[in-house]
Amino acid sequence: MTHFDDLVIGSGMGGLTVAALLANAGRRVLVLEAHDVPGGYAHTFRTGDYRFCAQVHYIFGCGEGETIHRLLDALGLVDQVPFVRLDPEGFDHVVVAGQRHRIPNGLSKSRDRLIHRYPWAAQPIRAYFDVVRTIADELERLDVLPERFSLSLLPAVVRCRHLLRYMRWTLDDLYDSVGMPMLLRGVLAGQCGDYLLPPRDVSLLLHVALVANYDRGAYYPRHHYFHFVESIAEAVRSREGCTILFEHEVERIHTEGERVVGVTTRNGQRFTADRYVSNVDPRRTAELAGGALQRKSRLLDYDYSSGTFTMYLGVRGLDLREHGFGSHNVWRYPHADLNRVYDDQLLRHDLSDPWLFLSTPTLHSGEPGLCPEGDQILEVATSCDYDRFANLRRSDRPAYNREKKRIRDTILDLIQAEYVPGLRDHLVMRVTGTPVTNERYCFAPKGNSYGSALTPANVGFGRRPQRALDNLWLVNATAGFPSVAGTIGAGLRLFDELSSR
Repeated sequence: MTHFDDLVIGSGMGGLTVAALLANAGRRVLVLEAHDVPGGYAHTFRTGDYRFCAQVHYIFGCGEGETIHRLLDALGLVDQVPFVRLDPEGFDHVVVAGQRHRIPNGLSKSRDRLIHRYPWAAQPIRAYFDVVRTIADELERLDVLPERFSLSLLPAVVRCRHLLRYMRWTLDDLYDSVGMPMLLRGVLAGQCGDYLLPPRDVSLLLHVALVANYDRGAYYPRHHYFHFVESIAEAVRSREGCTILFEHEVERIHTEGERVVGVTTRNGQRFTADRYVSNVDPRRTAELAGGALQRKSRLLDYDYSSGTFTMYLGVRGLDLREHGFGSHNVWRYPHADLNRVYDDQLLRHDLSDPWLFLSTPTLHSGEPGLCPEGDQILEVATSCDYDRFANLRRSDRPAYNREKKRIRDTILDLIQAEYVPGLRDHLVMRVTGTPVTNERYCFAPKGNSYGSALTPANVGFGRRPQRALDNLWLVNATAGFPSVAGTIGAGLRLFDELSSR
């Protein structure tokens, strides 16, 4: 049995962040990771001569003084891990019923472009952006308040009065209040795949946080995600007395009273530490810890976010720049009623005309390392129901594989018809994943992409790293916020809390 100062379960970006910062501060840190690579959903897997990031496509928070930059600066990695900024005149292209809209950096610029294109909707457009700007400003002010911020403090209430007003609103509530036309509802929610909910269900505060953060800049790591993640992991391993053990899945968290006294892995090893941090889903952590954590119902009361159907494609003999791709992502929607689009896919299991996210990492950075020289990568994702795929795989594996192929072929038909004629003739690599794939390889319960569903019930001031037991803390997308910047931010906050003890 080996004893450490701090033991981190899981090397997703929240856990990896706090582990690297603790190691940098001179603590003896052990990270136990069930997978064979670090990074959680930010990890990169290799297939033949190709490398694909599991789920992350672009990130925010990389500008000077912002979340990811702060972490890299603290670890001395700013120069080692540079980023490329996606096209500020249109880092996302939202295509609704065939009409393309470029989403630029600058809320005022985005507003003015839409008013110029849709002058008959100028009033609701202005009203929408006024609310978004107001909420975004208060969110930014809240970020500098003490982490033990309490809503009972009158100055805080005054500074955040609009956040309190809109805390239980959905995006549709805002659309209804300003009289937003249907087409523009689809355009303005065009990045909804970044939270995998339709306007009817998503927290307005979360929507604004996403819009405002990407408004400061959308980025891609110049040397790709595997270099970004590995650089942070190396900041742990390079410190004396610190290590990351891969393929060491924790089977049991042992407790006595309100304290953790050790963990046991599936291969029978036992480790102890003064403090423990779980980067694992809170419900899964509770299962590992038994009754001690099951009683903390406030930490475990949530629904999971949706999962994704994802395609990783290697392209040869074709330049995707000639077909509308480049230093941006493309969001494709068959029509503007995104509530109906999501219901079709998640409730009615109809993926005959799905929304699509299309990303081209080899056009975001020209650095080698992802594929053979001259080839390109196209990654495609959409939402789908976990239970249907899980039941099918469990009961009839050949039928599960046939269904994956059927949906893949449908999506390829759409891309060929609308974006890249003859794409199939140039595909030299095809890898397809479902929410079940995410559960198997990324250990995400029900294949969820963002932890708890980002509804108003799950988004609020209490969403931060949690102290679950006397010496056990939770840090991940649910005990914090999703996205690379969101989970890194949770890791930064937890490190500050642990450092003050």
